[in-house]
Amino acid sequence: MAIKLVIFDVDGTILQSYSWKYIHEKLGTWDVARKYADMFFANQMSYEEWAQLDAALWKGQTIARINEIIMQMPYTTGAKETIATLKRKGIRLYLLSAGLSQVAQRIQDETGIDGYSSNTLAVEDGFLTGEVEVNVSFYSKDKHLPHILREFNVSSEQCAAVGDDVTLIPLFKKVALAIAFDPISETVEKNAHITIRDKDLREILPHLLGAEKE
Repeated sequence: MAIKLVIFDVDGTILQSYSWKYIHEKLGTWDVARKYADMFFANQMSYEEWAQLDAALWKGQTIARINEIIMQMPYTTGAKETIATLKRKGIRLYLLSAGLSQVAQRIQDETGIDGYSSNTLAVEDGFLTGEVEVNVSFYSKDKHLPHILREFNVSSEQCAAVGDDVTLIPLFKKVALAIAFDPISETVEKNAHITIRDKDLREILPHLLGAEKE
């Protein structure tokens, strides 16, 4: 069955960078944020707690400064061309990211992707409040699938997912075609139908347009 919808991860897939870390490094908050990350991966806090602690480090920053940093994040090689090709073929495109909606919005503005779900930094009078609205948690991206399928009126058999990290695994198990793009671990690769060991996103095109599991 032909693929009609592709759900993309953002960090490490559409963009080369990882948005939270990239902003922390630019603002000089990574040394503290790294400790929070270590605590999360040691199961010492929930994702929601981690995100709130991270966002609190940026309290008082202007959203203009955050957006300036976001505009510097580099696209993955071939990402814009891949999006343009899929759009020409009539395939709908959706971003599902545990990163930031401000990042996803930039990509939508520049490429015309059809929609996104992500986490939103709270802003008041142009300044970050230190809060974040967590819409997409770290290990539960699959929970968004039913809503996305309804929005585009497609079935899971017509849907593909593309990403590089373990947050995609629950989603990989529920779509027709799962593509691990330059995966960060063997675990990600083992849970995908196809693995692309390349840093050029255009390498996914033959598999999506052929729409056959390999």
